[in-house]
Amino acid sequence: MLDPMTKNENLKLSEDATMRPEIRKIFSDVFQFHNVHFNTSREEVEKWDSLQHVALIASVESTFSISLSMDEMMEMVSVPDIHAILDRHGV
Repeated sequence: MLDPMTKNENLKLSEDATMRPEIRKIFSDVFQFHNVHFNTSREEVEKWDSLQHVALIASVESTFSISLSMDEMMEMVSVPDIHAILDRHGV
């Protein structure tokens, strides 16, 4: 039987393995944040302020060749949110 910590670590590794590498690069470029993981949220990223949020949006739109709605721009407050938005756009 796996102890809870090992199970949680395995889940995190599994989630990180499915995280798009482009998102890691975006976080590195926009926020100079290199510890991005599948559940990274705005609260964890010190440089994620309103100005950098605009840079994040521009980078996501440019990287994935999509146009985000205002609602999607406001929804984007974590890596899972970004993945969900990209899935809806079919990219």
